Amino acid sequence: MSKFGCLVALSLLITLSSFAQQQQPDWDKVQVKIQKLSANVYLLQGQGANVGMGNIAAHVSDDGIVLVDCELLQLGPKIEAALKTVSDKPVKYVLNTHWHGDHTGGNAYFGRTARIIAQDNVRTKMQTVPDARITNLAVSLPVITFSEQFTLHTLTGDIHAVYFPHGHTDGDSVVFFPQDNVVHMGDDLTNFEPIDATNFEPTRFPAINWENDSGGGVQGPIAAGEYVLAHLPDDVKIIPGHGSVAGKNYLTKYVAFLKATSAVVQAGIDKGKTLQQLKEEKVLAKWDYLEKNGGLKSDAFLERLYTSLAQKNGRSN
Repeated sequence: MSKFGCLVALSLLITLSSFAQQQQPDWDKVQVKIQKLSANVYLLQGQGANVGMGNIAAHVSDDGIVLVDCELLQLGPKIEAALKTVSDKPVKYVLNTHWHGDHTGGNAYFGRTARIIAQDNVRTKMQTVPDARITNLAVSLPVITFSEQFTLHTLTGDIHAVYFPHGHTDGDSVVFFPQDNVVHMGDDLTNFEPIDATNFEPTRFPAINWENDSGGGVQGPIAAGEYVLAHLPDDVKIIPGHGSVAGKNYLTKYVAFLKATSAVVQAGIDKGKTLQQLKEEKVLAKWDYLEKNGGLKSDAFLERLYTSLAQKNGRSN
């Protein structure tokens, strides 16, 4: 390599290193807040430093603590400190709603002493798909997996996980706390800021079918939402994968939105239209206002819907 080439390469390396450092969150600025939802269930949320973190549910019992999701490795000590404010019991189990690192990164911290539980596909994806937020697989991987349903019995109530195929990923579970009237829906439901507290409607395009052609879909969030609406009391507290605790009013609008947008795309598929044709026709223009709050763009959401529904119908783009 020439002297000039070496200088360019060195300059690029310095620039990339500087960029990487700028992207690193200031973990000291992140706060973990804890909120009591029922006699035994608490919500933990990491806030600050512009870091995307999934919601944690903590079931506190005399025989130990069960976490549903555990955010990121770097927040392990802060999560543990927040738990110490409500219980002196150890974390015995961590149940992952799906495999993404903003929900499972903390496995590397809590998995040293707790047992990790998840749906079968979660373990597979963690082993085969890179995610920089997931470290130390020997500790982070689920050691107990299930296919359809799983129940953990504690001294103060059951914790019941149900797998809904074709959701945010191919391994999403909804976790129920029946005795506490609380449910954690993982990323099959999101409730991002800003919240439309007047109409209780989504303010962004939902993060459905995040893996697009790898087993995710829109069918799972719809099925999970309909199950919760049909089987749980009207005053149930619903923990989304991200955002504030919701109720049935929000979930009803969320499911209706998924059904309405799916119907528009399905109508195009039934007519033999391609994804590109539907993009050009702007079939989701009615909902374009959701782009203003960040997250998925209209065309990206359309693509995920199309891929999900086309796979269900045995078609391609």
